[in-house]
Amino acid sequence: MDIWQSCMIRLPEVDQQVVCRWRAKAAEFSLEPTPTSSFNTLDLLFTTKQEDGLTTELCVESLDEHSRCESNGLGTLPKTSMAFIISHLASRLKHPGFNELAIKLLIPTGRGYVVRSNIIHQRMAGCEHVQSIQEFLTPFEEITHRSLSLADPESFQQLIYCASGGIVLQQSTALSSIEVLDFVDSQLTIRMSIPWVLPSTPLRQVIVALGHHRVQSMETFYAAAQSLGIRLLLVDSNDDKAYSHCRDEIITVDMTVDNGLKSRIVEALKNQPEIISGILAYRDQLLVTAARVAEELGLPTSPPSAVEACVNKFAMRQRAMENCSQLLYARDLHHLKEQINLHPKPLEFPLVVKPCEGQGSVGVSKVTNMQQLFDAVTEIENYSSKSGIIVENYIGGPEIDANFAMLDGEVLFSEVVDNFPCTADEKESRKTDSFLERDMVYPSGLSELEILVIKDTIQRLLVDNLGFRTGVFHVEARVCGSNSQYTVEDGITDLRQHYNSQPTSPSIFILEVNARCPGVAGVYPTAYTYGVDFAALWLLSATGDSRRLRALSQPFLNGPQLWCDLVPITVTRGGTLDSDDIMEELRQRRPDLMAHVSSTTCFYQRGDIVPEPSVTNLAGIIAEFVCFSRNSRRDLLYIVNKIRQEVCIRWK
Repeated sequence: MDIWQSCMIRLPEVDQQVVCRWRAKAAEFSLEPTPTSSFNTLDLLFTTKQEDGLTTELCVESLDEHSRCESNGLGTLPKTSMAFIISHLASRLKHPGFNELAIKLLIPTGRGYVVRSNIIHQRMAGCEHVQSIQEFLTPFEEITHRSLSLADPESFQQLIYCASGGIVLQQSTALSSIEVLDFVDSQLTIRMSIPWVLPSTPLRQVIVALGHHRVQSMETFYAAAQSLGIRLLLVDSNDDKAYSHCRDEIITVDMTVDNGLKSRIVEALKNQPEIISGILAYRDQLLVTAARVAEELGLPTSPPSAVEACVNKFAMRQRAMENCSQLLYARDLHHLKEQINLHPKPLEFPLVVKPCEGQGSVGVSKVTNMQQLFDAVTEIENYSSKSGIIVENYIGGPEIDANFAMLDGEVLFSEVVDNFPCTADEKESRKTDSFLERDMVYPSGLSELEILVIKDTIQRLLVDNLGFRTGVFHVEARVCGSNSQYTVEDGITDLRQHYNSQPTSPSIFILEVNARCPGVAGVYPTAYTYGVDFAALWLLSATGDSRRLRALSQPFLNGPQLWCDLVPITVTRGGTLDSDDIMEELRQRRPDLMAHVSSTTCFYQRGDIVPEPSVTNLAGIIAEFVCFSRNSRRDLLYIVNKIRQEVCIRWK
């Protein structure tokens, strides 16, 4: 039985006494073959209710005495555990309806260093009954330790100072505060059973990022770098102040993509006083350059030839020809017509046309006749793609994304995500149809057999065919011969199993391989669903930090803890927007729906001009959000449908 002790606390900020009931507990860990970091918890229950015979009083100085703070990009927050407690308690006491405040502190059982400074926040995000989380350590700050056997009133305050992080719990109408504390204990076992405390201090590392991207993407990667204690240097053509908060230093280099780019970057980096640990690139067109620069400087990297094969879709298709009976490469429309005339038999439609090099689904379209084929090629040429054009079979079947983290050829973590049908998958063909994603649902609803086939096929392609060993990879594919297909029931589109009279063996048609982190929007649902942050893994793989890469690749013990959907809000027209942040507007109107949304990104604000969307200009996404459900996949899709119906976009 847990032993609760009590004391009085006087807060100078509000000139009031409160009763603090507290207990110290040893966490229970499941027996797992992978090492974990043990920790204890200190539960605190604050109330204004007086207790008879309570004489022990804890003297607490003012908040100013504890306000050692840090900036984490989300504002300035209390850094010490006592400041964390006092600030939340003082805030609650100002409300006349204050009843009770429950806080749980995590106290590691041994000395060491946290694997990343926000590890508790990152692993506990999305946990039920958790209101807020705060860490108290940096990656280079040693954890102090004190035994639970000293959990008496005299050592109570010292125990608080040993905490690595704190969790403020939400009050529940169905559970008592003690039951909520116990529930969060069970979640800590599931979510924190990884080696999150290192026996020795992490290496102080410096990463170079080539080029720039959307500010939202750069902010995400910089926040991950800060939590890992990694300095991030940006190499770009000019010091754009819009990105100044997304890096530690700027190195200006002529970033014109030509034969001299690698040499210019290498020369600039050789003149830097800091020792560089790794190199990455934000945009696909610079991935090969990053690999070549890293190779030149003797830094960790994948083979440049392998990265080059991924960037060029024609080269990749030649490595993965399964299920592709038609393949044409052309420099331009004239060259394509020559290739068609030389083809041994007439082309069979539908076909897919795409630029050989490009990012996302820009320029990718499905065509059903020769005129549409020629028009699609002309449109790609007009948007200045100089890499050539690839024409190949259109493959039906469920589309998936698969994300991998590998170390020395070993898959540390992998996931399969359902990429719901896009407009180009529909039978009716329109000029604006594209392969731009709609819903991306985590985890996949495919059968276990098909998921095993997907993961095995992709691992063999990455390791045996392409020669990759360590890194983060984002692969897009179709499942041929799947036992599942998308159908509509009660207005909900989802994968549902169908049974063929002649069962087929599933196979995989690789659409593209990206030797990089998935798009930044895809980072959040993976972290929410599995506790794995691909932004951090990409940084660690670039530096060769195998210890932290392995530790942070471990998912939750019991698998996915919820269902997530990455949802783009798209438009079918361009114009001048007359809405502010559309997701924030919805939050004001329907807080019940937005309670299921974990993150939002709005790309346009009132007065911005949204370009006319087309297959070569996918600017039709004006916002993205990540929706979640702890109940079921069907419940998730129902909520997403309701949100789509409620979103209001106004035009001038």
